[in-house]
Amino acid sequence: MISYCRNLEDVIIQRVFADVPEGRYLDIGASAPINDSTTYALYERGWRGITADPILQAEAWQAHRPRDLALRTMVGAQPGTGRLFAYPHYSQSSTGSPDIRDHLARFGLEAPVEIEVPVVTANDLLASMPPGAPLHLVSIDVEGMESAVLAGLDLGRYRPWLMVIEAVLSGTPTPSHHAWEPALLEKGYHMAYFDGVNRYYLAWEQRSLLGRLMLPPNVWDQYERASERDMQARIKELEARLAAMSPPEPGA
Repeated sequence: MISYCRNLEDVIIQRVFADVPEGRYLDIGASAPINDSTTYALYERGWRGITADPILQAEAWQAHRPRDLALRTMVGAQPGTGRLFAYPHYSQSSTGSPDIRDHLARFGLEAPVEIEVPVVTANDLLASMPPGAPLHLVSIDVEGMESAVLAGLDLGRYRPWLMVIEAVLSGTPTPSHHAWEPALLEKGYHMAYFDGVNRYYLAWEQRSLLGRLMLPPNVWDQYERASERDMQARIKELEARLAAMSPPEPGA
């Protein structure tokens, strides 16, 4: 199992879906296609889905994840346009929330670039899925816009098995779920795991999977970080070069 996430979210997600070889996801706030992606490990296994981010790197997504429908858009409660506070050097902190913008300013982050971007709802995105296709995973990482995203997602019509939602104030360990979690619980979702950054909600009809969310990533998951894998490959390459450059031993 390869992990591409700093916080190992994809290890937990892969464990939950170990028996689903070709599932579907909705990845909101997807940003980059590989690094720190909660869904790339699933994509490598044959999954596909819809990804959305107002600063999504469209060319990179097409190159690395052509099976996905990757859309450069903000996701909110209503379709239209919205204001994005974009941070060119800290793109994952970009937000549509003035409160988060002000919070980041107190941390000394650079002034954002304000741009108008298209807005769609999660329902709009999911309407393009094949009728009757199961939705296994919804991942939401939207820097303070969680309530708006969830307001545009009909959890009576669409029943993702698992929802993984960033649940701390941007750049801090301070919980931020209190405003939007009650709506999920009322819709039949059970808060099954917290990894220090994200909260994991399992649809109650999928409660047979609760046991897979009981433990943090551990040795039994047999995972390897992608960064470590790449480092080991680089070390082997350099060792081979050094061996080729070494003078022959005397008498050889």
